[in-house]
Amino acid sequence: MIKIKDEHYISEGLARKCYFHPNDNNLCIKIGKPEVEVEHLYKEINYFKKIEKKKTSKFHYQFYAEYHGEVETNRGVGFVYSLVKDETSQNISLTLRHYLEMKNAPFKDDVFVEALDRLKQQMITHKVFVGDLRARNICCKILLDNSIELVVVDGLGHRDFLPFADWFGFFAKKKVERRFLRSKMYSLSAQRDLIKRMRENGATIV
Repeated sequence: MIKIKDEHYISEGLARKCYFHPNDNNLCIKIGKPEVEVEHLYKEINYFKKIEKKKTSKFHYQFYAEYHGEVETNRGVGFVYSLVKDETSQNISLTLRHYLEMKNAPFKDDVFVEALDRLKQQMITHKVFVGDLRARNICCKILLDNSIELVVVDGLGHRDFLPFADWFGFFAKKKVERRFLRSKMYSLSAQRDLIKRMRENGATIV
């Protein structure tokens, strides 16, 4: 059993808390909150099992955090993922939300716009979908050449009863475009406005 301590805490979403893996600094462990139904926790895991046969070697880059299976912890069942780190510092990569709220971000908006477009095209090409596409679920990985790659760290999956988007490129493109539109991810100003409204409305997790 892996022992998780308070000092291992990284962050949390609506359903899970994320901790450093105490035995491997390249991994993190996500543990469901007590009030969240087990069925909900396994939705993303089931989706990972569905897409595990995709040849990631064909990806332009690894655009979602890799899943490494379940482990038993002193805080319940844990789900192990690769930890997204900046190549320049080996620090945990900040989320897109962090950068959008910075007063003096180290990157111009054009950099994020181009990175979002690359992420979008990857989703369409490889038919990998994100049900909860939010800035807080996307890490900005800084590479050695000081460029960035956007990596989805939470919220993968979809609920389509007839998954045409899994089979046909036309439907995949439409699905991803709809998700970007609904999530206000079509422009940085729209995403900033969404984050601002959520904070003003008292959202505890933005």
